[in-house]
Amino acid sequence: MTTTPDPDKTAEPADEVAHRTDGSVETEPAKGEDTVPVAEVATVDREHEHPAPPRREIRTVLPPTLTLLIGIAGAVIAIGGLKSVASIIAPTFLAITLIIAVYPIYRAISAVLPRALGAVVMLLLLYGLLFLLVGSIGLAAGKLATELPKYGDTFDDLVESGRSTLVGWGVGQDQIDNAMTNFDIRDLSGIARGLANALTGLTSSMLFLLTVMLFLTMDAGGFPKRLTRVHVVKPDIADALADFAERVRKYWVVSTTFGIVVAVIDALALMALDVPLPLTFGLLAFVTNYIPNIGFVIGLVPPALLALLDGGVEKLVWVVVVYSVVNFVIQTVLQPKFTGDAVGINATTAFLSLIFWSYVFGALGALLAIPFTLLVKSLLIDRDPDARWLNQFIASNPDQSSSAQPV
Repeated sequence: MTTTPDPDKTAEPADEVAHRTDGSVETEPAKGEDTVPVAEVATVDREHEHPAPPRREIRTVLPPTLTLLIGIAGAVIAIGGLKSVASIIAPTFLAITLIIAVYPIYRAISAVLPRALGAVVMLLLLYGLLFLLVGSIGLAAGKLATELPKYGDTFDDLVESGRSTLVGWGVGQDQIDNAMTNFDIRDLSGIARGLANALTGLTSSMLFLLTVMLFLTMDAGGFPKRLTRVHVVKPDIADALADFAERVRKYWVVSTTFGIVVAVIDALALMALDVPLPLTFGLLAFVTNYIPNIGFVIGLVPPALLALLDGGVEKLVWVVVVYSVVNFVIQTVLQPKFTGDAVGINATTAFLSLIFWSYVFGALGALLAIPFTLLVKSLLIDRDPDARWLNQFIASNPDQSSSAQPV
């Protein structure tokens, strides 16, 4: 007699299974093997990616006073570090800003000529601008040094006249004698000659700057492609760099345009007043126009001194009046308006920038005060929505659409 197996009984799963160390489950464990109930076996679904449990963020909030002190300490350390490498950073940044200024010319030339030839033209243009900048100051100082000794007798007469005037005002003779001891017109010419020698002696710095310009010019052709690659990974940084380049280019264009206007007016006025070296002082006025606020004073002192020695107090007054009127109308009223609209920085920020960057980087810091501030503004303020409130204090126009790059 044949017995038919019960399907329900054969389909019933085992009550006990062996759960081995490799994760496998054996429904027919070997004899003597440890077993566990089926209900205690957990089957892992390896095709499903389980979400990680939520992590609780723990934020440490420092007291405002401590945060302020840490920020000030970090700023002091950073400023000290910048001052220690000023001889590297300042010339390099000058080269970068000049290349940015003339880059549209390079791009126009490269569109019709080989890129290598366009790079050569841009390099020659940069070298020409640099030699114009440094050479004009050296030329003015050198010519002033050779011109002043011719007026030794005139200077002595002016000193005696001034001495008589002071005595008439009640100033003691001993006080005047102590103040004028060992003072001679040759002291002034020595200062001018020392400035010329100092400019000539900057051989190592000039060689470094020229070399940096050479290498930056060689790499300028590939910069748009590099910026495109950066934009893929860090679009905010790429936009900030592009915004900085546009603003600093506008700054150089506006400053150069107004510098030419000021130089022409000053040179013509000096010619009309018959002051010696009018073209030299006109060129000096063009260069010093790049220095905000105090550039006017630097450009005024040499022609005013020579006017005093050549034509007396009356000619001195006329030179001071002409320079002051030109400075007020063009450099105080018109140029800041155009510069502010172009770069988005108000006059107070420009003046404080001049003081700060001059302290950090010296003479080049004064020349590059606005470009340095533009770099900080573009990278640290405009690209950060949480920091854009600072634009209300530094921007020429508090409207975000015109004072900062779009979000």
